[in-house]
Amino acid sequence: MLKKERQERILTLLEEDFFLTNTEIANKLGVSEMTIRRDVTELANNQKVKKLYGGVERKEPYNRELSTQEKIDTNVEEKKYIGQIMNSIIQDHSTIYVGAGTTILYALPFIQKKNLFVITNSLIAFNYLKNHTQYRILLTGGEFSPVTEEFIGEVAERSFERLNVDISFAATNGIFENNVTTAQFIEGGIQNAALNAAKIKCVVADYSKLNKSDIYTFRNLSEFDYLITDNKISDEDFNHYSKYTKLLKEPKNDHYDYDESIH
Repeated sequence: MLKKERQERILTLLEEDFFLTNTEIANKLGVSEMTIRRDVTELANNQKVKKLYGGVERKEPYNRELSTQEKIDTNVEEKKYIGQIMNSIIQDHSTIYVGAGTTILYALPFIQKKNLFVITNSLIAFNYLKNHTQYRILLTGGEFSPVTEEFIGEVAERSFERLNVDISFAATNGIFENNVTTAQFIEGGIQNAALNAAKIKCVVADYSKLNKSDIYTFRNLSEFDYLITDNKISDEDFNHYSKYTKLLKEPKNDHYDYDESIH
């Protein structure tokens, strides 16, 4: 791969992820880390990226958030697997919140509990639940975001003021160290409102979203009861992120007890 092609690929990768380590880029491009460090240095000197210790981030603080449709075909099997884990920790007759994003969208068909009351700010999640389940559904109000196909803002957040939620499942664009991140602060606001109303707080992220950061940290990972991921997570990442919260990478048995979930 020629230098120009490598550097263009680095810029493309940074359109998808705000921050990447040199190791991640080297693995994706199949070249040495030394080569990537040289490319990153040259790109930084040309004011195209911001060079950081051990990695690189986009030069501009915000370029463009990928739409739901652009993400729809990414890591589908991993997202379906996450749905099985989510189902295993939900009890019948529960009130749950599901956030926006394709991870939760692919997870929804695997939620098979009885008599759920599902709250969401995601239009595509609402449409799936309306057409394929008999659950009670509450779709928040708020300002509609055509990029993420969700309702956001103060009106959406106020929907949770008098609600008592058993489990909230939040989505994320990336988790880096103790930071759970998203592209826009307002997108994190609605999820924080749902998490604050919940007895059990979960964030869902397939393995590819670990060690990556988007622009805004909307909550610390240590404030969640669970990080739900898939079984492709490396042992190194599992051990690393277990320092902050409890990780679930396998479905629990059907006799799950809420009282055992808070650590």
